[in-house]
Amino acid sequence: MGPDQIRFAADRMLGRLAKLLRLLGYDTLYSPNTTTAQLEQIARGGERVVLTRGAIEKRFPQVAVFRVDSEYAPEQMHEVVERFRLDTRAGLWTRCTLCNAMIERVDKAAIQGAVAPKVFRIYEEFFRCSGCGHIYWRGSHVERIVRNLETLLDGGDTGRS
Repeated sequence: MGPDQIRFAADRMLGRLAKLLRLLGYDTLYSPNTTTAQLEQIARGGERVVLTRGAIEKRFPQVAVFRVDSEYAPEQMHEVVERFRLDTRAGLWTRCTLCNAMIERVDKAAIQGAVAPKVFRIYEEFFRCSGCGHIYWRGSHVERIVRNLETLLDGGDTGRS
């Protein structure tokens, strides 16, 4: 299922999972201040699947709720990807991991002074969040993140000791 076909809302215990899903391009609402009642209202709206570590699916069986079993974000992501058969490539790097808004390519000149001079000098391609304005670029960290994602999604090591 592609990023344009499903949207999520994560409970307060799933902040790291929300960031990972956003990294994959999935529209994922998250706030540490969201209450169970607000999650229920979101789920009743029918436009989002609520992801939870709690037992709200038992309280609200008629709404779209998926209870995540693992305590660890990488395993949680694997559970959600498997359950909803998510496409992990189509939306990669299209959504801000901080605020959930879309990321747009921006002219290099437009961000001069907004990033460190060394970053500005080294990289040619920059992106800006349409919501919070956070600036992104494809540095060496991107390759490391992609490798880690591939390992996690292929059922590899979750990083727990």
